[in-house]
Amino acid sequence: MRLAWHSGFAQGARNRFGGLGSIIMLHRVRPDCISPLGVTRSLSITPKFLDEIIVSLKAEGTEFVSMDQMADRVENGVRSYRRFVAVTLDDGYNDNLNHAYPVFQKHHVPFTVYVAPGFIEGAAVLWWEVVEKLVAQTPYIKVPGGPEWRCSTVLQKRAAFHGLMRYFSYTLTELEQLPVLREMCTEAGILCGVAADQDVMTWKELQQISADPLCTIGGHTVHHYNLKRLTAGMVAQEMRQSADMIGDHLGKRPVHFAFPYGSAKAAGRREAEIAKDEGFVSAVTTRHGTIHVEHRTNLHALPRISINGRFQKLVYAQTMMSGVTTPIANAGRRVVQGD
Repeated sequence: MRLAWHSGFAQGARNRFGGLGSIIMLHRVRPDCISPLGVTRSLSITPKFLDEIIVSLKAEGTEFVSMDQMADRVENGVRSYRRFVAVTLDDGYNDNLNHAYPVFQKHHVPFTVYVAPGFIEGAAVLWWEVVEKLVAQTPYIKVPGGPEWRCSTVLQKRAAFHGLMRYFSYTLTELEQLPVLREMCTEAGILCGVAADQDVMTWKELQQISADPLCTIGGHTVHHYNLKRLTAGMVAQEMRQSADMIGDHLGKRPVHFAFPYGSAKAAGRREAEIAKDEGFVSAVTTRHGTIHVEHRTNLHALPRISINGRFQKLVYAQTMMSGVTTPIANAGRRVVQGD
């Protein structure tokens, strides 16, 4: 990516690959991006880096838009606008309020936070962070009725973490994950949760941030399940109930949605159609890509550009938003759609 940008190739290819603009995907924004084992730090960027990205994009003439404006521009397919960027943040971490929000206010940048009410009310947990904490604090891990790992060294702990992630993601059903994790935490004598300053916003905090016209609150299911692993009825229920709960608490029902996990293994054509049927104007995935005119027929499976905490360099963000990396990541395709 450094070579693509500094050689001028990415800038030159922007007209072909950059499309109408990009949707940026963030999760956490906090001064300290360290995770116990270093395995989830990719989810975090610093407020300083967020500030640098915004300043750089504005200097290039890029326009920051809300998800409402993004959907309108894609539906109309008008190329006369400046290239746009819509900023989104998944899961509703409270650092979005404490550290990201002041940056957005400073630059008057609209943003969307996708919220899963189950995280707020305790019906779901940030299980990937709990797994990391569990592995970091124990010398031995055993899944009830399942595999086990020694966790004496950092390398063993990281191997155990990735093994547990695969087991929870693909062996256990979505409904089994939380009970099994709670049993493992009880056995280890630790709380099945994360530290308060690393948790999600409360309803009161969401009311505070959503009162600003810059902020849009989107749906993200209730329990943050992998929707491809659920029946169609359960998928519709997760979407509808999450929107209802957000509407009840915040006074406005969300019209934009983000698929949990969002990869091709978690969201496909069926899930996109259900999101459309449930009345959402747009739905975003985690698939890598920029936004093109062709997406007007595919507003419910939109790709995004993930700003990765492991590579907090402007050159990486700039190169990805040029669109030049999209064909590399998607089997040669310039336009990524939710197939």
